[in-house]
Amino acid sequence: MYLLFFFTYRLLKKLRFIFLIIVIINICSCEKVLQLKEPAITSAAVFEDVWKELDKKYALFSVKNINWDSVYNQSRPQFTAELNNNDLFKRISNMLEVLKDGHVSLISPEKTYTYDNFYTLYLRNFNFINIEKNYLKNQYNKTGPVIYKIVDSIGYLYYSSFRDNISEEDLNTIFNTMTATKGLIVDVRNNGGGSLSNAEKLFSRFINNRKLVKYEVIKKGPAHNDFLDKEAFYISPSGNYYSNKIVLLTNRTCFSACNDFVMYMSYLPNITLVGDQTGGGGSVPANYLLLNGWKLQYSSSVTLSPDNLPVENGIQPDIQIIISPFQEANGIDPILEKAYQLLR
Repeated sequence: MYLLFFFTYRLLKKLRFIFLIIVIINICSCEKVLQLKEPAITSAAVFEDVWKELDKKYALFSVKNINWDSVYNQSRPQFTAELNNNDLFKRISNMLEVLKDGHVSLISPEKTYTYDNFYTLYLRNFNFINIEKNYLKNQYNKTGPVIYKIVDSIGYLYYSSFRDNISEEDLNTIFNTMTATKGLIVDVRNNGGGSLSNAEKLFSRFINNRKLVKYEVIKKGPAHNDFLDKEAFYISPSGNYYSNKIVLLTNRTCFSACNDFVMYMSYLPNITLVGDQTGGGGSVPANYLLLNGWKLQYSSSVTLSPDNLPVENGIQPDIQIIISPFQEANGIDPILEKAYQLLR
């Protein structure tokens, strides 16, 4: 009886030991499973993510006459091998260059790509140092973000960026000063856009009744021409109304909200546009987070003029004038001089 008890006790101890070993093995196995890393995000996967997001949501393929499937076929072989972040960024940026869209950006922690050839391929047609020194004589007023002066009963107003907010009080001060002028030069050269609200506030001083200024067409589905019905936008007058002749000065750097502002102004009866074509950018930008954490920005709508024409590629001036490198080097601004001539 004692032997039976002894051997039974020894067997139970062995079984307990074996059970503990099995438990430990299972725990270690679970830890290994928990520590497994997710599969690496491949270069090809990032490329596909960019291409597919734009294929479904980019709004301007038809406006720009781009065959996006053809872009895929040409670009996909470049992503068969694994690439370091620098090469991956560069090759995706090269693909995005096809869109020729200043609202398209690729943003990583190290760098940013944005298409800028809409203005960098052209002459600047603007040099504020020359204007300040030779035309304003280093004497002018500044209220909010706007520089202004009256010369020979002609007002000059320069708004450098719609990113800089302007208040109704600022505009009241400016236009109270400009009331007695016989004409006004509005200079928005090199204004790269910003807040459309600022552009609308300024425009509201040049109208005396509610105006249809544009239509916006928003992308709604995956097909390239799958849009919501167009939405009309109106602006109402506000504050002092300026009714005399206006010359609006533009160049290729007038982009996005500034492009919209120039379009609004171009429909007024007392306006003349002088300078170079604007840079375009008639769209509302949207953002998307890629698989690898980079950010993609793209155009998600089409902006149409009151005549239902897309304005993505810019607004043509009534009188085109280019400032030659020689003129700029000698402090001459023939665009501004033409404006004064028209108003005198």
